[in-house]
Amino acid sequence: MEFTPEQQAHIDQMLADTKTTWETEVLTPLTTERDGLLQFKPVDKSDAEKALEQREADLFKKEVGLELKANKMDDFAEFLNVSNADELKVKVTQLNKILEARKINNAYVPEDHKQTTAYDQAAAKNDVNGMIGAKLAKLFN
Repeated sequence: MEFTPEQQAHIDQMLADTKTTWETEVLTPLTTERDGLLQFKPVDKSDAEKALEQREADLFKKEVGLELKANKMDDFAEFLNVSNADELKVKVTQLNKILEARKINNAYVPEDHKQTTAYDQAAAKNDVNGMIGAKLAKLFN
């Protein structure tokens, strides 16, 4: 479809007006908002900063390992997730309390244990006089 030069000029003018309107009403506010938000963008870390953070993380991991080894709990290293030294000490203390309670609960508790009498002790030693004395003491007490 062919346009006359006047029609083509009118179409070109309408496109230019639409472009100008779009730039002022849509693009400019978006650009301004983007520029305002760019100030909050975190700064990219350099390789040296990344390496330093990695070394700090490795050092803290070693510190956790040493603390657990000092308290004879290095078996629990993979289960302990802490972010600083204060939290590490609290967790180690709590873990120590739990382990002490487990030791007490797991100690030998005899069942059906009867008291050893003087007669039984004398019988184990084959002491006849002690056996008779224990029987007589039982009668007169």
